[in-house]
Amino acid sequence: MSTLSRLIPLVALLLPTRALGGSSDEADFQAWSGTADAVRSAMQASIRTSWEQGTAAGAILEWNDAEYSVFAPNPFVSNGQFPLDSLQFAYSAAVRQTPDGRLSQNINDALDGAALDGASAGSVVLMGTFTDTNTSRISYWENAADAELNYILNVAPRTRTGAISARDDSAQYWSDGVYMGFPFIAYYGAVKNNGTLLQIAYDQCRLYRDALLIDGPTGKLWAHIYDDTTSSWIDDGIWATGNGWAALGMLRVAVTIQKTPFYSSMTSQVSDLLSWVKEILDGEFAALGSDNLLPDYLTGGPNFGDASSSAALASVAYRVATFYPDQFGSNYTDIAENIRDAILNGVTNLGSVSPVVNPLIWNETGLLSTEAQAFTLMMLSGWRDWIGA
Repeated sequence: MSTLSRLIPLVALLLPTRALGGSSDEADFQAWSGTADAVRSAMQASIRTSWEQGTAAGAILEWNDAEYSVFAPNPFVSNGQFPLDSLQFAYSAAVRQTPDGRLSQNINDALDGAALDGASAGSVVLMGTFTDTNTSRISYWENAADAELNYILNVAPRTRTGAISARDDSAQYWSDGVYMGFPFIAYYGAVKNNGTLLQIAYDQCRLYRDALLIDGPTGKLWAHIYDDTTSSWIDDGIWATGNGWAALGMLRVAVTIQKTPFYSSMTSQVSDLLSWVKEILDGEFAALGSDNLLPDYLTGGPNFGDASSSAALASVAYRVATFYPDQFGSNYTDIAENIRDAILNGVTNLGSVSPVVNPLIWNETGLLSTEAQAFTLMMLSGWRDWIGA
C-alpha cells in the first residue's frame, strides 16, 4: 500500500471521486469506491450464520483494517492502531460462542451443525489479544480463541486420514472447510510462535486436497463434499465457489507461514500450497464464460454465471500476482480485471452482488449472499493492494 493511501482517511477512500489517485488504475479504483461502500453495508445487513460471520469479518479486516490482514507487512503485532470494525465482528462471534468452543454458533438457541465454520472468525478474535486497547478484555479474547482452537483440534470428528471434519455429526470433507478452519490454525501458530500449528494447517489443506481433487474438463479441480463415514460422495460436482473457498484458504495459510520465523524450514510446504492455488486458478479461469463470470458448476450442476465464486478467485488472483509475480503473471490479473468489471457493473442499487448462487442451495441462483458480498470486498482489497492505491 502506498504512503499516500495510508495518509488518506478511510472515509475518503469510500467517496466516489477520481481526484485521489495519480494513475488511471487508482482513478478507476476510486470511481468504484461508492459501490464498495454499498457492497459492504449490504454484507453487514445479511449476516445470519457462523460461516457468514467469520467470512464477513475477514473481508472487513482486509478492507477497513488492512494493516492487520495477513497480507500486510507485519500483521501479528500491534502497530498502535485500534481495528474497531474488525473487533466489533470478533466480539459478536465471541458473544455467540457455544460451551464447546465454536464461535458464532449460538443462533436462535441452536447450533448450525458445523465443526469448522466457527473458526472462520477465530483469527479476528485472537487479534483482539494484541490490538484491543481495553486491556481488561485481553483474557476474554484469549479464552475465546483458545476454546475454538481446542474444539477443532481435540473435539471435532476426524476422517480416517486424520482430517478435521467440516461437520460435527460425521466425518465429512467440505471444500469450504479449507477456508473456515485452517487459516485460523496457521494464524494462531504465527501469533503464538508455534511451528507445530503451522504444519497442522498445511497438513489439513493437503488432506482435504487428497480427498476432493478430481479430474475436470479444464484440469484437476475440487469436488464439493465427500462423506468419509459412509465412503460416498454427497456432491461430486466441481462447484466453483467450493474451489474459491479452497484457494482462499490455502493462500492464507501460505502467506501466514511465510511471515513467520518458521518459513525457512517450510519452503516446500508454501510451494505446495501455491501450486495447489495455481491449479485451481488455472482450471477455473479456463472455464470463464462470455459474461466474464465463472459457471456455478463445471460438472455435476448448472452452469449459470456466478459472481460469488468469480469474486473469490479474482481476489486470489490479485493477491498472488502481488506477492508472487514471477509465478503468477499478468494473465491472471487480466482475467481478474474482466471478472471485476462484470461483477461491479452487476451490483444492484441495494448494494447486492448479482447474479449469485444461493449459498444454501448450490444449484439455484439466489438474491442475497453474504459470502458473495464478502468475496467482492476481498476482490476490491486485493485490487487496491495490487495497484498500490
